[in-house]
Amino acid sequence: MVTADLIPAGLRELVVRHVPGPGMPEGGVWLEGLPRLVDNLLQDWDLQVDGAAMHGYSALVLPVRREDGTPAVLKVVWPHEEGRDEHLALRAWDGRGAVRLLAAAPARWALLLERLDHTRDLGREPAIVACEEIGTLLTRLDRPAPAWARTLSDHLGQLVDDADRALAAHTAFPRRLLEQGRALARDLATEPDVDARLVHEDLHQENVLWRPDPGEWVAIDPHVVAGTPAYAVAPVLWNQWDQVQRAHDPRVHLGLRVDILCEAAGIDPDLGRSYAIVRMVRNALWTLAAPHPGTEHEVTQAVTIIKAMQPA
Repeated sequence: MVTADLIPAGLRELVVRHVPGPGMPEGGVWLEGLPRLVDNLLQDWDLQVDGAAMHGYSALVLPVRREDGTPAVLKVVWPHEEGRDEHLALRAWDGRGAVRLLAAAPARWALLLERLDHTRDLGREPAIVACEEIGTLLTRLDRPAPAWARTLSDHLGQLVDDADRALAAHTAFPRRLLEQGRALARDLATEPDVDARLVHEDLHQENVLWRPDPGEWVAIDPHVVAGTPAYAVAPVLWNQWDQVQRAHDPRVHLGLRVDILCEAAGIDPDLGRSYAIVRMVRNALWTLAAPHPGTEHEVTQAVTIIKAMQPA
């Protein structure tokens, strides 16, 4: 039987701070029921716990073995809108460029996944190497957008509305950058192929793990959107931030990340920069709307990236 002690303290600390979406459970309520939920999943899928529990930003990750001894991972997600379509995306990719889905219980927000090497992610590689690998992965994951995916154009339209409110309220973010992000979001939403492709919108260095057999990098934790691959550029900029801080010229370093990823993925780097600006404005508005101990750092990071994305 799974006890509450199995749930990592780090996951508890994160989930209790999450703001639930409409119809979604509060973090504390979900955590109370998590041990029983995991017990039921272990029984239903004939799984045996095979290692220490791990966690991401909003999910319990538990090494297990299947009835035939095959190693796997049980992932149980705190219900949130961005994670709703994870099982559908993994089915669409069917192990090509992404972790392989073995079973899913969508109503319980549970996935049974192949076991990858969790000790080896792209965050441990030099940022430039990671960007090239992620660009290559974007080409492997690219396919026409399915009907079930939420659309990027809707997301951009929401950002325009949020930016209008922030401008009217004189939100504590540089007005010039806020206006630029709003204008870009408005223009990009009208592009003819804005909703054409299935895109992993959170494909950053720590969301790429090593598959030992046959030996390749694959994506995990898909948050997906019907959009354009250029929308996937920004996460490689805000991750591995320590390397940005150590760079002699952060602007040059960040620009090189964009150029390398876009070259590998066949993306117009100017479009990648435009979407990076939009996403950093989006991130800044979110963090300012729900202040927390990391807010100042996140806003400074957003401003740094936006300035680095400006034309030379």
